[in-house]
Amino acid sequence: MAEKQIEIELKLRIDPKHVARLKNAPVLREVKEGRRLITTNLVSIYHDTPKLSLAGKGIAVRLRKKGTQGWEQTVKTSNGLREALPARDEWTVELEEGEIDLDKFTDKDVKKLLNKFVKKKKIERIFESDLKRSAVDLTYRDATMEMAIDQGVVRAGDKETPLSEVEFELKKGHPAALFDLALELQRTVPMLLSMRSKASRGRDLYLGKMSGAFRAAPVALTNDMSAETAFRAVLAQGLRMILSNEVCVRQDLDVEGCHQMRVGMRRLRVALNLFKKNLPAGEAVLLRRLLKVCTKGLDGLRDWDVFLGETLPMIEERFPDHAGIAELRVAAQKQRADALVTARTMLDQPEYGQLLLILGAWASYSRWASGASAEQMKAMAAPVSEMAAPLLERSHKRVTKRSGEIASLSIPQLHALRLDVKQMRYGTDFFGAVYGNKKVKKFRSKLTDMQEILGQLQDAAVAEARLMALSPQLSKDGMIAVGLVSGWFGARADHKLLGLEEAAKLFGDQKIFWK
Repeated sequence: MAEKQIEIELKLRIDPKHVARLKNAPVLREVKEGRRLITTNLVSIYHDTPKLSLAGKGIAVRLRKKGTQGWEQTVKTSNGLREALPARDEWTVELEEGEIDLDKFTDKDVKKLLNKFVKKKKIERIFESDLKRSAVDLTYRDATMEMAIDQGVVRAGDKETPLSEVEFELKKGHPAALFDLALELQRTVPMLLSMRSKASRGRDLYLGKMSGAFRAAPVALTNDMSAETAFRAVLAQGLRMILSNEVCVRQDLDVEGCHQMRVGMRRLRVALNLFKKNLPAGEAVLLRRLLKVCTKGLDGLRDWDVFLGETLPMIEERFPDHAGIAELRVAAQKQRADALVTARTMLDQPEYGQLLLILGAWASYSRWASGASAEQMKAMAAPVSEMAAPLLERSHKRVTKRSGEIASLSIPQLHALRLDVKQMRYGTDFFGAVYGNKKVKKFRSKLTDMQEILGQLQDAAVAEARLMALSPQLSKDGMIAVGLVSGWFGARADHKLLGLEEAAKLFGDQKIFWK
């Protein structure tokens, strides 16, 4: 084994009950070319400082015992991390005993790295993984790869969490082969993209870190970045929002996490719309459809969370002793429970798994370019600033045109304005860094004011529609409560419309930042 390698791997989650189906998948039998899966017990012990300073530098130090084959020592470090397809520099040497001995490395790059970040620090055992790995080499199209099925636990002290995943590690060829094979297998075996390493799981256990809502940081774009690189960065951000908040839906941990998962999908829909002119049809159309289907699966959960967590408490405060209001809460909680089932069902549908893998592929390499015209390729190769300005200009014209007539807009027209404002807001978030934060901050603030008011009006309209659906379940008191809520919504809507006119005027009067 060469001491230094570059590790490129695609990681998928798999329920243990589906592992046997994976091993017997028809496509897998073809690409194994007669090879057998070899099962090995792996115990991997990760070392760091007590404050995890090495992890903070993107460095992992690991000891591993492979069955009866002895020990090996590995150092890994990030090498241009891609969201769904990380590429890491990796150095491995064999050891006679299971004790850290960093002097065993001879490669000059890793010795320089260790001297800078590790040598003067006291590192110790932090966590470990204990698993069975069934692995086999595959030949798929023009690529060779190793498939490894890992099942076991990650353990830190007396805490542990189960692990069941599949890794496809590229040995030779293009990363496209990893995603193509995973998508083909996914047709018969439920598997979901994962961006969590064993090391990240172990660190969370060690720190006692609990899962919760994940809010994405701003996309770090620069004005000399190509439009394609910017596009992939935006996709990667949306993908991370979806995956990082998925646990909040599966375990009903945090209503904000459920909201942020939906926001991630909505941002991706806007991104695909903004870049639509420069994307070939085909898989882009499929992505839009998958995003629409999966977002719809979360809509009911979000609507009832807003009603129960924001709207109803204000009504309860005004009518604390009204029996119908209490009945309304019970009925809404039942609807929320049903909506949670719908959301979780969506997460187990093939469309969700397909969405994650295609997004991962688009964020990791130029998969979007299949079928692209020369003009589209040229546009995506140009600096993102050349694309951003006309996109922002078109969005701005749509918003200002509609917002100049707010007093006469119908409910559907207000909804259309909300969508235009949302696209303008997300476009500003995506491209704002290209123009400098100071120029963008005030613009975004005025735009956000409009978006919040329009969002509140939309929440009111949706809540009223959902409340009417409760009518057959409610008593006379409950129906009176619905009337109280509807009256409150009506009065509040009139007030909000006045605020919207003022917010729209302030937005229209300000200077734009992209010229």
